Parts: sequence; structure tokens; C-alpha cells
Amino acid sequence: MKKTLITLLIVNAFTATTAFAAADAGTWYAGTKFGWSHYFDANTSHDNNHNSDFDYDRDNVGGGVFTGYQITPWLAVEGGYDYLGNMQIHGKQSGSGATMKSQGLQLSLKASYGLTNDWDIYGRAGAMGYRAESDINGHNRFETGVRPLAAVGTEYAFNKNWSGRLEYQWVSNVGNANQIGVSSDVSSVTAGVTYRFGQHDDAPVIAGPVAAPAPQPAPEHFNLKSDVMFAWNSATLTTEGKAAINQLYNNPGMQPASGKTTVVIGYSDRTGADEYNQQLSAQRAQAVADELVALGFPAQNISAEGRGEGNPVTGNSCDGQTGNQLISCLSPDRRVEVEITRK
Repeated sequence: MKKTLITLLIVNAFTATTAFAAADAGTWYAGTKFGWSHYFDANTSHDNNHNSDFDYDRDNVGGGVFTGYQITPWLAVEGGYDYLGNMQIHGKQSGSGATMKSQGLQLSLKASYGLTNDWDIYGRAGAMGYRAESDINGHNRFETGVRPLAAVGTEYAFNKNWSGRLEYQWVSNVGNANQIGVSSDVSSVTAGVTYRFGQHDDAPVIAGPVAAPAPQPAPEHFNLKSDVMFAWNSATLTTEGKAAINQLYNNPGMQPASGKTTVVIGYSDRTGADEYNQQLSAQRAQAVADELVALGFPAQNISAEGRGEGNPVTGNSCDGQTGNQLISCLSPDRRVEVEITRK
């Protein structure tokens, strides 16, 4: 049993990686534990070779307190006080009875291995400075010494400060039978709780400035007057209209637009029927688009639409006028716009 514990501890130490349930490196922790102790391989000075002459009540309560310093994420040094309980010894042939109780201060290295983000297993190896006391027929004697100890356990982190542990510990040959009449190995199974001091807060996620989307450039507009481009109530381009479109096509602002989305939009004034105005504005817009394509503008990048008397630019400035005066006043509404989306 002893060799198995030591082997497990050594293997655990050499295979340890980051132990997530352990305290943060460079911090202290402290805790308490409580459970059961068990005395075994006991020897008495009365009859070391005939222990069958005695009855042993080996089990008792045990516990202790401990503190530790986390050296690395997987290695800590730990010390503490352990109460190892007591053992009752009764002679079978009406022999004298005896009691042995022990306690000690321990120091060990603790190596941990992380299984999950919150759970690890660990092993400890070190030594205990003990005080063993016996009471035989009312004669009380005590003895002190140092003995090796080993422990294996598992630890679970409830949060960054609190964790719980379950541990098996073994201390070798506590007490000297020649001095106090009895000696024994002592094992214990305890459950404990640990508080870790000065744990580092998780690094806050600092939201960087959100880059504002780059502003989309406003569409570029070219405005053509329908009264110059077309005869009255006509969607056929005049000579002057074709010349104006040729001039537009060769405009420095139009040449880069050959790969952009371009829309030709026709408008009419508010005189006449709505349906007729819509149809005429669409026909005039298409005539301008067709002429631009004929000059070399990519047909797949250009479209035409009519909006009739929508979006008048004159507003109510022509109210109260009639006849030719009104027609002349509404001239800015009769237009064809070329809109280029700069994407």
C-alpha cells in the first residue's frame, strides 16, 4: 500500500500540467478538513510477535487545518496541523488496555493535474512532525518524531475563491513502541474546504472603439433639361439633345462611371394627365440611356426609369400662373437626371 501511494504521487508530479482548480500562482490559500482516521500495522511493546492477543479499535474521527502557497499553476507547498484521532487496545486474556492518540504538524509538496476547468487530482509528499501519546493502565507517556507522509486527492473549484477537496493521507509508523508501548501507521480520509486569497480577476473584455462604417459617397448627378433635349411632347432626341449627351459622355465625371451603377431618370411637369406624364418621362429617360450606350457606355451598368411629375424642383413657385407663362415657369421640372452610384 505504501509503495503504491508513493508511486502514484511521483507519477502525478511528473505528468502534471496546468491545474485549473488550483489557486493562482503566487497566492496563498487556507482550509480545514474533517473525516475518519484509521490505525493499522500496529505494534505493542507487550507482544510484538503476538498481536492476536489484543483487540484493536482502530477507527476514530480526525481532521485538521492547512495553509499553502501556490508556486506554479500545478505545484504548491502546503503545511498544517492534523489531529489523527486515537486507537483503543484491549487485551483478550484480561490483559491491560491501552489508548494511543496522535497529532502532528506537516509540510509537503502538492502537485496537481487538471482534468477540467474546475476539477483536478493531486498528490502530496512530505513529512510530519508528530506527537504520539499512550495511556497504559493509567501511565501516560508521550513521544515525538518525524515520519514521512503521502496523500492523494481530488479538488473542485466552486468559484475563483472557494474549492472543496477529498483526500486520502498516510503517515508511516507513528509512535515508538519501545518508548510509549505502541506504534502504528495512520491513514485518514477527509473532506475539506479551501479559501484562496488574492485570486486574479478574469481579464475584462474591453470593447475597443467600434469603427464607424465608412460613409458612402453621395451619388453624382448630371441634370439635362428636357426642353433642350426633346421637342414639345416628344421622346425623340433633337440634334441639340444628342450633342448634349455626347458632351455628357465625354465629361471627366462620366468616364469613371462606366463600371458603376448608373440610372437615367426622366421627370415631367405637373401639367397634363398623370399617366401620360409618367409614360413620357420614362420614354425620354430610355432615349437618353440608349444614346449613352450607343456612345460606348456599358449597357449592363445603366438603367432607365420615369417618375412623371414626382419630385418637382419648382415647388409652389409657379402657383397662380397659367398658359405659356406657367409652361415656362415649370421648365426646371421637365428634366432628365443621370445618377451615378459611387461604390
